Amino acid sequence: MNTVLKKLGLGCLLMLSTFTAFAQETTPEKKNDFNQVYMGVGFGLDYGGFGAKIEYLPVKNIGIFAGLGYNLKEAGWNIGASYKIRATERLSVNPIAFYGYNGVLKVDGASEYDMVSYGVTFGVNLDIYVGQKGNKISTGLFVPIRSKKFMDNYDMVKDDPYISMDNELIPIAVTVGYNWKLN
Repeated sequence: MNTVLKKLGLGCLLMLSTFTAFAQETTPEKKNDFNQVYMGVGFGLDYGGFGAKIEYLPVKNIGIFAGLGYNLKEAGWNIGASYKIRATERLSVNPIAFYGYNGVLKVDGASEYDMVSYGVTFGVNLDIYVGQKGNKISTGLFVPIRSKKFMDNYDMVKDDPYISMDNELIPIAVTVGYNWKLN
């Protein structure tokens, strides 16, 4: 567990330093919708499970991000992009697509079934801007495209008479996080 936390911390610092190096300073008088950097913590696929996410807006309406976290089995990661549609001054609706961890199966007493799915995920998230500094609460609803191998493994677990399934795999995933504007 300590190794996973060290890797998460190192990965977050690496992502932060990389994206911050590409961000240019903006003055408070010049409010724009691009060249912004956000760092957040939360849970969900785009945060790699329970983890952190960094997002950079290189041009107006486009966000690119990377997330790194713990998915209850191992380190989970994702990279992707979103299209920012400003609904109001305090809200944007964002179609989103990314690649990386999108499902985990962990079976107590039957570790041979444990598996992580990596693949494409589509969805939409909302950025709710709070306070004067441009920080935001981000929440979303995603549809992961899980691998056939993962789904076959899940079906084997469901069909195994010696395993009691406590949770069903649902076809959607949710995310919630708080993101600080860094520049």
